[in-house]
Amino acid sequence: MSKKVSYLVSTDTGEVTNEINEGDRVRITRKESLEYLSQFQEWRIEHFYKGHVDELRKLTDLTTNEKAFLFSIATYVGYEDCCLKHPNGNDITPDDLLRITGLCKSILYDTINSLSKKDIIYKGNNSRNRQYFINPWLFCKGNRINRVLKTMFKNYRIRVLGGIKWDDV
Repeated sequence: MSKKVSYLVSTDTGEVTNEINEGDRVRITRKESLEYLSQFQEWRIEHFYKGHVDELRKLTDLTTNEKAFLFSIATYVGYEDCCLKHPNGNDITPDDLLRITGLCKSILYDTINSLSKKDIIYKGNNSRNRQYFINPWLFCKGNRINRVLKTMFKNYRIRVLGGIKWDDV
């Protein structure tokens, strides 16, 4: 069985300059694109999170405590699963949330329950402890979203899309 190979050939000399094997991914970048992109510096920083600005602006039904909670925990969103985690990868515990948010225990639990009803936070359990997940439609890291998260927040009504459920998108 022969392997399919394509060749890149110089139009000036007719010489083969490279070969492309079957399955190779090739990306052609135009000179104008390279010139445009040279104006920008690419940041390779892992510790950035993304906030969906338009959606956050439309969250007008949040209480002051809910806003404070979300602002406080946004930097703890996990990279792959939107689980609230410490930089060392350990899950954020309820005691950690008390310290991070500065809210008293009863207000913290009321706030979490309220945000949970609004499909902004999801409370789950692993084999050892409680886990908290933030809705990736609001905050996330990286450029991929785990499909399980869409299921967890399937009832969230996306404000920038006219209030349709995420499950219907």
